[in-house]
Amino acid sequence: MNDRILYRQCPACKSVAISKFFLCKDYTVSKQTFEVWECSSCTLRFTQKVPNEQHIGPYYQSADYVSHSDTQKGLVNKLYHWVRKFTLKSKRSLLRKASGLTYGNLLDAGAGTGAFAHTMAQAGWSVTGIEPDETARLNALTSYGLSFEVPAKLILLSAGYFDVITLWHVLEHVHDLHGYLASFNR
Repeated sequence: MNDRILYRQCPACKSVAISKFFLCKDYTVSKQTFEVWECSSCTLRFTQKVPNEQHIGPYYQSADYVSHSDTQKGLVNKLYHWVRKFTLKSKRSLLRKASGLTYGNLLDAGAGTGAFAHTMAQAGWSVTGIEPDETARLNALTSYGLSFEVPAKLILLSAGYFDVITLWHVLEHVHDLHGYLASFNR
């Protein structure tokens, strides 16, 4: 099991008050069942025994992983794209309401294929995207002309530059949660 991460404490608050909460099967890509644990201190739920950084890649390389492939093959993926049109508008509205800003400098971490970053750029925001997956970065460049950075560049970004940082469906994929949060705090 050296290719898996076994948490002995909460990845967010470091409490040892963690326990198995439920099992979840990945029906789309790997067909594997994963344990989801919960911290009784901060209520974070996280995947236990997740593949480490060196072994996680194949889970994202599937043509069926719509967040990186942007495929419209099949009914589920077509529905995903239809629903995404509405959620992108909702996210833009939520961002404006939460930040009180109409435009500014946005860091979108886990930017995927760039749909949200593109929506915000169209609304007048200056957007920087961070995306670990090469296929997703290429799709963002091809579809929207957006060039995203790799996560290693996160520490090189200017302190205090961003007005808003977004992470849509990202934290559950981050191996270095504390490193990410420290960079965002900066």
